[in-house]
Amino acid sequence: MSSDHSYLDIAFRNGNVITVNANDDEAQAVGIKGNKIAFVGSNEALHELLDLHTKVYDLDGRTLMPGINDSHFHPILNGMLGTELDSAILDTTPKHCSSLAEMLELIRQTAKIKKPGQWISMMGYEPLLFPEGRHPTLEELDAAAPNNPVHCMHGGGHICMYNSKALEYLGVYSPSDAVKYPADEVEVCAGKLTGMVRGHTHFWLWGQVDYTEEQQKRAAMKSHKQLLEAGITSVGDMGECGKSSYHIMQKLCRDGEFKVRVYMALHSIFGKSYSLADNQHWLDLGFMTGLGDEHFRVGPCKFMIDGGSGGPSCATREPYSHDPSMVRERGWERDETARYIKTINDAECQVTAHAIGDLAIEFMVEGYEKVFAENPEKVRHLRHRIEHCTIVDQDLIDRMARMNICPSVNAGLVAMLGENFTKFYGQRNRYLGALKSMLKAGIKCSLHSDAPSGPVGLKCIDGCVNRYDKIKNVQCDRTQAVTVLEAIRCATLNGAYGSFEEKIKGSIEVGKLADMIVLSDNILKIDPMNIADLNVDLTMIDGIVEYERRKEG
Repeated sequence: MSSDHSYLDIAFRNGNVITVNANDDEAQAVGIKGNKIAFVGSNEALHELLDLHTKVYDLDGRTLMPGINDSHFHPILNGMLGTELDSAILDTTPKHCSSLAEMLELIRQTAKIKKPGQWISMMGYEPLLFPEGRHPTLEELDAAAPNNPVHCMHGGGHICMYNSKALEYLGVYSPSDAVKYPADEVEVCAGKLTGMVRGHTHFWLWGQVDYTEEQQKRAAMKSHKQLLEAGITSVGDMGECGKSSYHIMQKLCRDGEFKVRVYMALHSIFGKSYSLADNQHWLDLGFMTGLGDEHFRVGPCKFMIDGGSGGPSCATREPYSHDPSMVRERGWERDETARYIKTINDAECQVTAHAIGDLAIEFMVEGYEKVFAENPEKVRHLRHRIEHCTIVDQDLIDRMARMNICPSVNAGLVAMLGENFTKFYGQRNRYLGALKSMLKAGIKCSLHSDAPSGPVGLKCIDGCVNRYDKIKNVQCDRTQAVTVLEAIRCATLNGAYGSFEEKIKGSIEVGKLADMIVLSDNILKIDPMNIADLNVDLTMIDGIVEYERRKEG
């Protein structure tokens, strides 16, 4: 196709090269000079650019494609999850915890090594995947750890079970104390505290758990290893533990320890007051989104409107299909959402918010429309986002397209929770994780894992293409299923567009950064149902091979 060097440092040949260029061209070979792509084309043309010093990889028909850009990831939070009893956050995801009984035993064992008063923190469980089919009770948590506050968080992160020692931090000792907080955020059922805390009250209480800077640094580097193995070369870091986390991530990137490129949102996982303070400090300084370099950039100003899709606890227009009485969490109201969007937009910064349910997304779209009416080109230029953007309809999609809103969508979560989504949302599944309709409307939607909450890398792409629940072995609604090439575009170039970097990365084109991965087979020729079984054989960032899979045998 093209080249701009007379010889190459590294060359790949005999491959299925997915370029993700404007025409979705495929090639056989790619050449690297320094940290840039210098050649894309045929094996024959490549041969003329090799010399004795060129390192040549024979792809033998395997796929080479741009590195994955996971546009919503939590490197520190994800890395803090562990299976050892002294882990910062005990990993209770389905892979490591298969029952409520097992989770309660884990708490009992951890309490034995903790001093009285030290927090026991855990995350990842899905009650509907437990044989018991429920959350732990307040009484069970109290019995398991009578002398330690317990933070037992659902996999989506928006619902958490706490014991009595933890509720003391809120000044909650009896059901009557729940009225100190927004309705339904400290749950009372049948006149009794249940231990369940939702929304911003939960996030504030989570903020009382002490995660040290050393724990955070180790966690980030643990995630870094996982990212490289998954073929992820760029991430949108969409929220960590506040001030210390911003410093840690920037320093790791600056010092060359964290090779994966980072676009870091201003947002704290500890809730509304923390994130408002972080964003306001940034806005008061007068800086704009994008400050930094190709290794670390400051991303959008983020806030959080509703709950999660998997609880469920998101703000939908209509009640949940399986249980109309369930609380639909809403931490921001319509008018304050619009006012805050205007504040950030007026400062010429990119806006984003966690918005999963169609009501929460409606709040965001309406807010964007108000600033769009004042200055359409400014809004289009700022490429405002919506994180997750899970349940929509065609009207919301068309309105987003008109304003160049760039949703970051975790459509791959269907592979983990698809059957639950069918139960929770009924016919709304036709527009759940609506990549197909968004792409058709011209929206540059990106793809993400929301790790540690969802499938990562190729498993995320699998969920978008197949819409098949791999845990329950159930085919889910395929209305929004996309092709492999469409999913790859969402996971690469569209992610770069959402961080204003599509001119330097996201596709295999001459002059762009040499961020690319090699898969264990040709992803376009295998049965799509086997995408999740593919391995990443090699991950390259800046023209340097940062990960290479050991071959079996």
